Amino acid sequence: MATKECPICGGQTLEEKQGEYRLEPPPNIPGGTMTVPDATWLACSTCNEEILSDALSKAIDRQRCKRLGLLTPEELREVRKRTGLSAVDMAQLLGVGEKTYTRWENGRSIQNKSNDTLIRLLDKHAAAFSLIEAEREPNRDTLIAGYLQDLSRLKGSNPLAMAAHGGDLGTVITENLRKRLQEIVARRKEIA
Repeated sequence: MATKECPICGGQTLEEKQGEYRLEPPPNIPGGTMTVPDATWLACSTCNEEILSDALSKAIDRQRCKRLGLLTPEELREVRKRTGLSAVDMAQLLGVGEKTYTRWENGRSIQNKSNDTLIRLLDKHAAAFSLIEAEREPNRDTLIAGYLQDLSRLKGSNPLAMAAHGGDLGTVITENLRKRLQEIVARRKEIA
């Protein structure tokens, strides 16, 4: 097998390895040994350093997310797409930097449990985020006045108005609320 120079020790003992990769995770990650079948990585027989391929690193991170009960990068992307938000909008909504959020979706880092919870809540209860964003809106008094003015016209004929007064909120209405959240975020950008 051909060897390369190890970037750590400088020895000509860096070899490509293929097969099942095994990793003992730190104690805060439950479940014992992690294994990734059909993996490729580089290993130095002199200093025992391992250089993992991008695909192997991502497979390990997916396992880590699952074991910690966190959304995987793919699941994060799906939630964002369902909400119709851009990565920039999602980052602003969560109160994190754009690059931080992008790293989560690209699998370059893992979100903490608090942000994972917010993302899950956004996916399941977009209406609550719309309400919170409306409360933060500097012109919220004008928005509320407009809503109340429109309510008399909409009451009884629009399921959104009925939902605001305790009616059942179906799937179609939830999607409409997601769209409204997008409008609020866009309006917030215009004001800023």
